[in-house]
Amino acid sequence: MKDLLREDLSLNYYLKNYALRDYIETEQDIPLSYMASLSETGSYVYEADTDMTPAPTSMGRGWAYFDEYGDTTEQDSSVVVYNNLGAVISGSNYNVDYIDGRVVFPNRSFRPTTVTYKWYYVALVDKWSDFIEVSDIPIIVLDVTDYHKEGFQLGGGKKVPRKVNLHVFASDIAERSDLVETIYDSLYLKCCPYQSFPKGTALDWDGRFNDNYEYATVSGYSSLKIDNLRVRNLTPPLIRSASDNYFLLSDLNRYRSTITFDMFHWEEA
Repeated sequence: MKDLLREDLSLNYYLKNYALRDYIETEQDIPLSYMASLSETGSYVYEADTDMTPAPTSMGRGWAYFDEYGDTTEQDSSVVVYNNLGAVISGSNYNVDYIDGRVVFPNRSFRPTTVTYKWYYVALVDKWSDFIEVSDIPIIVLDVTDYHKEGFQLGGGKKVPRKVNLHVFASDIAERSDLVETIYDSLYLKCCPYQSFPKGTALDWDGRFNDNYEYATVSGYSSLKIDNLRVRNLTPPLIRSASDNYFLLSDLNRYRSTITFDMFHWEEA
């Protein structure tokens, strides 16, 4: 895995599970529906029926797969499934699809009825193409742009700085201000662990927890440092309508900010 991808994944993990930890919400006692079209022998799928806005399983969100920041094993209290008698079904009896908001059982004898789960309220996506698919704000787009490499000591070793933009889209001024200050405080005079992901990220391709997930930092590299942190609130122009009434360019861009910073690490020779 190349440095740029590891840095992007490390920063994404840090923002989602640390910087935005106060934006992890809980939905309680949500009905589960059996999905016959997705099920087969040995794999019986139940999906949470929720009308929450923003949708907990929309792009960049999903159910919480760690109980606390810094955990290295799958949650055991963030997702709780109940049977038709209201009793808790042990998590050892099913798998969780954290991306699509589903639980998968090996047979139909457990009779799951409702689920309580924690979920990520803020959508965090790491490229503009994903941003287009996000259904509801608030949204943060992580954009790692240009970089260069330079020496930092006599002899071997190098410093690798990258430019990072976080584009924040909120539903109102208060939410924008709160989000921006929360992220700013989580980055100012802080550093981000530089993970190596030797056995993949925490979630597999199918949304289930990666049982081989291993938390490890990159050997011979420093953590990811933050410098030149800046915030800019963006105000879109007003457009004159046919009736001469003014309105803002779009609801999406109405409460928008950009947080920019340099992220860098040192490599030993």
